[in-house]
Amino acid sequence: MAVSEHPAYRAEKMHLDETLQVIFREKQVARKDRLDAEGALSNARMYDPDALPIREMLYARAVQNEKNLSAAEKRPYFTRIDFTETGKQSQTYYIGKYGVLKSDTLESQVIDWRAPVANLYYSGQIGPLKYTAPDGEVEGELTLKRQFGIEDSRLISIFDTDIVAQDKYLKDVLSQTTGDRLKEIITTIQAEQNYVIRYPLEKNLVVQGVAGSGKTTIALHRIAYLLYTYQKRLQPENMLILAPSPLFLNFISQVLPDLGVESVRQTTFPRFVQQILGPACPKTADSSGEIHQMLSLPGEELEARSRVMRYKGSTEFMRRLEKWLDDYEARFPLEEGLKFGPVVLYTPEELRKFLLEDEKPFPLRRRLEELKKQLKLRVKGAVHQLCDWYARECDRRILALPKTVAGKAERTARGEKLHQSMLERQAEVKKRGAAFPAQALKLFPETDPARLYRLFWQEMQETGILPEAAAATLEAKRFSREDLAPIALIAQRTLELKRPDIRHIVIDEAQDFNAFEVCLLRRLARSATFTIVGDLMQGIAGYRGIASWREFTQDVFQGKCQTHELVTSYRNTVEIMDTAARVMKNLPIPGLKAPKPVLRHGDAPTLCPGTARDAAALAKKWQAEGMASVAIVGRNSKALEALSREEGWPILNPEAESYPAGVVLAPADTVKGLEFDAVILLDGDAERYPARPLDARLLYVCLTRALHRLTIFYKNAPSPLLKA
Repeated sequence: MAVSEHPAYRAEKMHLDETLQVIFREKQVARKDRLDAEGALSNARMYDPDALPIREMLYARAVQNEKNLSAAEKRPYFTRIDFTETGKQSQTYYIGKYGVLKSDTLESQVIDWRAPVANLYYSGQIGPLKYTAPDGEVEGELTLKRQFGIEDSRLISIFDTDIVAQDKYLKDVLSQTTGDRLKEIITTIQAEQNYVIRYPLEKNLVVQGVAGSGKTTIALHRIAYLLYTYQKRLQPENMLILAPSPLFLNFISQVLPDLGVESVRQTTFPRFVQQILGPACPKTADSSGEIHQMLSLPGEELEARSRVMRYKGSTEFMRRLEKWLDDYEARFPLEEGLKFGPVVLYTPEELRKFLLEDEKPFPLRRRLEELKKQLKLRVKGAVHQLCDWYARECDRRILALPKTVAGKAERTARGEKLHQSMLERQAEVKKRGAAFPAQALKLFPETDPARLYRLFWQEMQETGILPEAAAATLEAKRFSREDLAPIALIAQRTLELKRPDIRHIVIDEAQDFNAFEVCLLRRLARSATFTIVGDLMQGIAGYRGIASWREFTQDVFQGKCQTHELVTSYRNTVEIMDTAARVMKNLPIPGLKAPKPVLRHGDAPTLCPGTARDAAALAKKWQAEGMASVAIVGRNSKALEALSREEGWPILNPEAESYPAGVVLAPADTVKGLEFDAVILLDGDAERYPARPLDARLLYVCLTRALHRLTIFYKNAPSPLLKA
């Protein structure tokens, strides 16, 4: 049905025109507000530096408001709901990505999707419903849900939704190519996803979400929701997103700006630790290709290395390291105390009290710096004592000269010599006194975090505890990812680290984090709560990640954490997900539910013998047929490099800051978290994907990247993991 044929077309067209007029007027107001804020900021920079932080915040807010109104002009809203609160008249609400408020009357022309009443759109169908408002629960009846297609301020479509119509709309959106799908997320948020988005800020949440369940985008929408709902307590700078790679961050980089949210810190765990530690952070080994290297190891060696990595990431290891640090601190008070010549500056008891009691709350290096300050004062007093003693001794000897020296001239010469000697000794004492505090600090044990970490493992090796882990750590020229959290913990105990003002942390692809890393984050940002999202079935770095969410919910949060499952997959067609589900069925993870794909059908995946040349020809064919993004995924780096030389297609680099379009060549271990319109698996054979847990996780990840089409090539025989 054409949009003009809808019975409500004329009324809805009039309302859209009215809304556009309101937005136009509000843009003029917003522009003036932005110019006023800019002037006030400039004035503060010159004359009132104390007011600078608040002026910067107000200016940023004015800029964002003007930007949001400009974006709202193109598509002011996407739905209308009519709700009759019990005992009251029906109210109509138009809901959009950005709220539009009339500045003269303070009435809402468009309701922000994050507002409490918008829950009615996301939570159910027509009929009795309730939502939670700031003043309490509101009950009533939802009598209308009307979807709008608005593009460039033009009304394109109208349809009133019921269950059937809503499902059709969802399938239509999911059938779009990658670029268009992200624009429609707000309009298609489902009830199970809405639960995650609107979960209270004060509580920690762990989300186990199947591939394609929207974990990442929902977590980002949660950030936008929290900033809107708790705007008096939260600023974007108080939020932290930890993602698996810079490439992944680039892939999701436009989601938050499209929601009107800027300045949220987005980084990886290693980079975050580097920023916190600064120069104290040691160099780490290049981790690119690590997964490929690990999976190339024979089974026994892979298990042995995994044991070491997993142990380093456990809370048990953290407790052992903390106990060692406690014992190490006990070595600081020197057994003989501190003396400057004959003057006792600190007795052993005084040193112990100062370092292990009075200054205990502070890091070791700060304690030593404070000790240095105190030493300067005490050394100054000691120098004064010694100089006085030399002066008195000089006077005594001069007064005794008449008894031993007869001639006056000789007595005078002797006296001058004694006086000169006194001055030289006093100068020497003062010189030694100036250098003494710095020299004294060298007598104390090491405080450099990286050196301390190696010392810890050296002593572990000497005691015979975990000899394989000690040997691996001490022999390595550079530290690995799993060493960063222990080194950062040592740094927290020894250095003066600046605490980041972070109040909420989102960890994406969290199955590849370990418990030690999350514990460290809790210590660095003590007031922060967490949203942790991931999928155990996609734990391709399981050799150092977690085996169960209990490692977080129990070991890290001690039960003060809610878990939630997302079991519906919105990414893949039924046929693609059925193929991926074979892998999960052949090597399942206990307790993990299988994905339930949205009933969207497409071409059945193809499993057949093939070469790199076959893959290249198929990629070109699919691209010509309208597939905007095609990935050729493989574990054979030489085959990918050869294709890149021949065709000029880029190879995905997880450390890259940009995300290429068109046909890309992707090492299998780089595609986690990404999605493509079509995927060609270059080497889905038994040699590359044997029936081992980590290989199964990697194969599952590769298969679930495809939105619409999937072909699996193999050599000799297909992977046993693909057996139906």
